[in-house]
Amino acid sequence: MTFGLSPAGFNAKRLADVKQDLENAFIAEYGDINTDPQSVAGQQIGIFSKAFADMWENLEDVYFSQYPNSASGVALDNVVGLNGITRLPETQTSVTATLDGQEGTFIPVNSQARIDSTGQVFYANLGGIITRQNADIVNVRVGTVTTQPYTVILSNQSFTYSLPTITFSNVGPIFVAGNSIVVSLNGVQLAAVPYNTSSNQTLADVATAIAAFPTFPTATVVNPDTIRITSVNGKNTVVNSISITGGVTQASNVITFRSPSGVSTIAARLADLINDGTPTWIAVSSGSNVLITALNPAAPFSCNVGLNLSVTQQASPINFLALNFGPIPAPVNTLTTIITPIGGWNSINNYVAGNTGRFIETDAELRIRRQNSIRLFGLATVEAIRAHLLQDVTGVTSALVFENRTLYQEDILIVFPGQFTAGDTVTITTLEEAPIAVPFNTNQATTMTDVVAAIETLPEVASASFGGTGNQTVTIVMNVFQVLTVVSATTDVSVLTASIKGGRPPKSFEAVVEGGTDEDVANSIWQTKPAGIETFGNTNFTITDSQGDTQVIFFSRPTPIYIWVQVALTLYTEETFPVDGVQLVSESINKYGNSLGVGVDVLLQRVLAQIFNVPGIASGNMTIAATGQPTDSPSFGSADIPIADNEISIFDLTRINVTVV
Repeated sequence: MTFGLSPAGFNAKRLADVKQDLENAFIAEYGDINTDPQSVAGQQIGIFSKAFADMWENLEDVYFSQYPNSASGVALDNVVGLNGITRLPETQTSVTATLDGQEGTFIPVNSQARIDSTGQVFYANLGGIITRQNADIVNVRVGTVTTQPYTVILSNQSFTYSLPTITFSNVGPIFVAGNSIVVSLNGVQLAAVPYNTSSNQTLADVATAIAAFPTFPTATVVNPDTIRITSVNGKNTVVNSISITGGVTQASNVITFRSPSGVSTIAARLADLINDGTPTWIAVSSGSNVLITALNPAAPFSCNVGLNLSVTQQASPINFLALNFGPIPAPVNTLTTIITPIGGWNSINNYVAGNTGRFIETDAELRIRRQNSIRLFGLATVEAIRAHLLQDVTGVTSALVFENRTLYQEDILIVFPGQFTAGDTVTITTLEEAPIAVPFNTNQATTMTDVVAAIETLPEVASASFGGTGNQTVTIVMNVFQVLTVVSATTDVSVLTASIKGGRPPKSFEAVVEGGTDEDVANSIWQTKPAGIETFGNTNFTITDSQGDTQVIFFSRPTPIYIWVQVALTLYTEETFPVDGVQLVSESINKYGNSLGVGVDVLLQRVLAQIFNVPGIASGNMTIAATGQPTDSPSFGSADIPIADNEISIFDLTRINVTVV
C-alpha cells in the first residue's frame, strides 16, 4: 500500500502500520529477535510507533487544512481568506433606549441599566444628553387661553393653531368700485377678488375665496367689516397679507385672533395638526397636554414651542450595548432599571427590540457563507444578484430575487383587508390609465363584479376575476406584451387599503430586500443586473451611472405581515418549570419567528416546537393569526400562515400570549 501523497489524495500510516514496519526493520537488522510487547525490543518499537503515528496524523491534518470542507479553526480562517472572507466576530446586543429626565441631563459613557427578567446589564457605549432638541418623547403643556396663535415646531416644521380675524376699516364703505383685493394664505397668493355690486357683497366674495383654499377653512362674514376664519381639524390657515388696489380709496386691515374655547381644545387641535399627513411622530392630547412620540426611536426630532406653551417632559434616545457578548435578547419594554444613578435621569425604556448580538461564527456557518460567496464572482444571474445584496450591502438581513422570463406580465392580485361598506367608492389607480372609481352596489360580491367589469375595460387586461376569503381578492390577467402598474386600491368609507401582489412585467426581475439603505441596495442591483432587463418593485431609487446618466432602480421592501400567537402550556411535573418560564417561552417563539426572513411561511408546528426550548413543559395548545396592521383584530386558527414572496412575517412579544393551564 502506498502511503503519503498520491493521485488519490493523502494516505496516512496508522499506528498498526507503523508498528509492523518497525518490527520488520528490527528483525531485518538484528535477526530473529523477540518483538513481543513485553520484550525490550517490543517496548522500544511501541515508543517509536506512537511518535511516528502522531507525526503521520499531523501531516494528514496539514493536508486537510488546505480545504474548506475539512479545515477548522484558524486553518479555515486562512482558507476562506482566499475568497476575501473573514470569520464574523462575536458581537453585543445593541438597543436604542429612550431616557426620560430633565433638560440637559448628561449621560456619561458606561452608564448602566438592566433587564430585570434576565439580569443582563447594558451600558451606554457613547453616552449622550437628554434634551428636547433630540427627543423621542416630549410633552407640551398649554398655559393660558389668550387671543394669539399657538405654535409647536418639530424638526423645523411649524404647527400653528389659531382663530384669525380680519377687520377692515375705511372712511365710508369698506370697499368701493374699482377695488381689487388679494389675500395671501399659508404663503400662497389667492386670485384677486374684484369689487362686486356692494361693499357687503365684496366682503362675502373675499370670504368665499378664503373658504376655497385647499385647507378648506370656514370664513364667516360679520358685516360690514369682519371675516372670522376657523380651520378644520388637522389643518391650519395663516393669513400672511392682504393688499387692496384700485378705486378712489383703499381700506386698511388688521389681523387679530380670537380666544379658543379652552386649553383642552388648543391641545386637541395642535395634536390634529401634528398628526396630519404622514409624520414620523404621533401626538396624543389629554386635557392641556400634548404628548408627542417618535414612531421610530432611532429617528428623534427637535421640539420648540411658542408663547403660552411649555415643554414639561423630554426623553432622548441613547444607544446601549449588552455587557456580555452573544445572542442576548432585548425585547420591547424590558430595559427599564437604572443601575447608575444620575441626577436628572428619571427613567429608561426600550420601545423597540434590540439588534441581537451573536457568538463568534462557527466553522459550519463559515463554510456555508463561503459557499454562498462563490456566487459573488458572477453577475447578471439571480443567484449573483442575491449574493451581492447579502454580502456587499451593509445592513441587509434577507434578500430574494424573482424573475419573469415570459412575454406576459404576471397576474396582478389586489387583496382588500376587509369588507366594503355602504357608501364606499372603490378607487383603483394605475400609472398607465385613468383611475377607476366604482361605487358600492348592494353587497361585496355585486360590488366586486362591478370592479372586475371596470378593470376589464382597460386595454392591457385580458381578463379579471374575484374570489378568495370574503370575495376580497381581484385577480388580473394581462394581454401579451402589455403592462399595467397598479399603484393603489382604496375605499373611502370603510377606509381600506389593498395590498398589491405579483404583476412583474415581461422580462423583468424583482429583488425583495430587508435592511440596508435604498441607495446601497439600488447601487448593488445596478452593478449586477443584466443589460436591457427591467427592474421591478414597490420602492425605487435614482442613481447616477459611470456615464453620468440617471437610472431609476426598482426593488421591493417586504410587506410586513403581523403574526399573533396564543399558546396554553401543560406542565411536565417531573421537571421544574422556571419562575420566568412564560417570558422565556414568549422570547423563544419571538426569536424563532423573527429569524424566518422574506417569503418564509409561518408553520404552526414549527412555531409550537419553540416552547420545548424551556424545561418543564409537557405539551402546548397553540393558535396563530395574521393581520395587515399591528392594531388590527386577529382571527386565530390552527392553519399555517402563507407568506408571499414579497412579504415578511413580523413577530413581537406584545402579540404573543402564553398561559399555563
